[in-house]
Amino acid sequence: MDFEDILLDVGDYGKYQQSLIRYFLIPAALLLPWVSMNIFFMVSVPDHWCNVPELVSSNLSISDQRSLISPPGDKCHMYNLNFTDFLDNGSYVIPENTTTSPCNQGWQYDNTNWDTTASTKWNLVCEDDHYYSFVLSMFNVGSIVGTPIYGMLADKIGRKIAFFIVMFVTAVTSISSVLMNDFIAFLVIKTINGTLMPCAFQLPYIIILEIVGPEMRTRMNGLVNCSWSVGLCLLSLIAYFSRSWIILGLVTSSVTLLFALYWKFLPESPRWLVSQERYEEATDIMMQIAEKNGKTQDRTALTQKLQVIGEKLKHEIIVDGVQNSAVDLIRYPQMRKKFIIITVCWTTNIMAYYGLQINVANLAGNEFVNFFLLSLVEAPGYITCWVFMDKFGRRWCAVVGFLLIGFSCMIPLIDLPYVDVVCSMIGKYFAAGTFMATYQQSSELYPTVVRSLGMGMSSTLASIVTLIVPYVIYLSIYGKAIPFVIIGLCCILCGLLASFLPETLNENLPQSIYEAEEFGRSQKFFSWNRRRSSVSKERRASLGLKSKNIYTVSNDTKNQDSNEKTLSDSC
Repeated sequence: MDFEDILLDVGDYGKYQQSLIRYFLIPAALLLPWVSMNIFFMVSVPDHWCNVPELVSSNLSISDQRSLISPPGDKCHMYNLNFTDFLDNGSYVIPENTTTSPCNQGWQYDNTNWDTTASTKWNLVCEDDHYYSFVLSMFNVGSIVGTPIYGMLADKIGRKIAFFIVMFVTAVTSISSVLMNDFIAFLVIKTINGTLMPCAFQLPYIIILEIVGPEMRTRMNGLVNCSWSVGLCLLSLIAYFSRSWIILGLVTSSVTLLFALYWKFLPESPRWLVSQERYEEATDIMMQIAEKNGKTQDRTALTQKLQVIGEKLKHEIIVDGVQNSAVDLIRYPQMRKKFIIITVCWTTNIMAYYGLQINVANLAGNEFVNFFLLSLVEAPGYITCWVFMDKFGRRWCAVVGFLLIGFSCMIPLIDLPYVDVVCSMIGKYFAAGTFMATYQQSSELYPTVVRSLGMGMSSTLASIVTLIVPYVIYLSIYGKAIPFVIIGLCCILCGLLASFLPETLNENLPQSIYEAEEFGRSQKFFSWNRRRSSVSKERRASLGLKSKNIYTVSNDTKNQDSNEKTLSDSC
């Protein structure tokens, strides 16, 4: 008996799950990008030039001032002139062979789009322009440190409590960061804030994932990612009308306070409760699901079914020595292979998605429009992947997606007008799809007992790459095609590697380490699972409506005893 079999009895996609998706999951996915992606606009660097007080107080236009301050295109140097005497002469012609020197009185900034940003506040330009990349990298350092911590926390104290802890710390750090007057303090708080972002996105998805049937997981993933895309589009509009990084930060960060309203509405994961042997609490939630879904259930029988699953997990820990820790991700050969490939896929996808997004500052055109277009193109990418994953599976969808990202990123080697913008949109389209496929695979391949931890570890290791992505984008000063080529080559290699993961379409989620180790062993390399008309109906038919009967613990234990040598031998 699997947990999915019990879900069939109480309803694996009824009014209860739909209510959670409609009123919690979609709003969370729509609002969270405001908090996690606002950093790109907060540290935006407007066009700038050396500040010359004499010229600022003159009645010359900005274009005339810039032509007198420095050579064309030079934002960090100024002519060595006595500008007071120069203006008094009335001859606005720069003498030939006039030398230049670095700006020594600060900078002026173009206020067409921004009145102030973090970069203009602390002058993160010219010799300090690397601090822009450093801020983004430190934000991702936080992810490396925090993701495994909050992932383990979610597996130890529960998904619900961990989520509210994450949102509380997010609210405090997000709001306080924009009130800092010291750059180091701002950097430290943003690093702490970065520790929370992956888990803030993962936990709502995991909570709902664990109470829906297999055939609905792709739909749920699609809804989440499309909502994320809408949230990104709205973020660009909020940034456009904010004009100040402080206003932008306060507006986008304050939405985290709204999540406190979900405390009574959001349930704990009954799968996790079963893994912790908290059967009465799990039964309470399952009875609530059954009641709202219109499924009458006997409480005693339901508790006994949950205990059967819990005893199977307990038996695995006692007999097989499984500790349900990070060590188990690499201890067993099949789990180790899946963990490595998932992590590589996640790493490459973050490089493509994140790299193309922050490269928006180097693209021709308006930064708000480019950000909006790169966000908007995600939605059709998610929808396309949604359809293909549901029809042909996650595996080949990820493989084809990575390969197409790689090939599209090679096109900027051809020097054509706006080719970088077009290829960025094409690459982002496929990157959105591969993100959805990779996220779906990782949530379905890791077993319940280490699902949050496994996803957290993969995300953590992938975040290491995000430390260098800003500097990969920085290489565009030597050639705009360089970042594209690096991202493209990585995606092509990842596409080949992703083909070695098993297909998860229409399969039950593995509950234990043993089930995860056995998962996919019988699948052939050149194969895929086609979507059937109704997985729930077929599973119910295969059970022969035995959901009314209770499988005894002794029978399950006996069956697992016959297989435990297989698991120990595979180690």
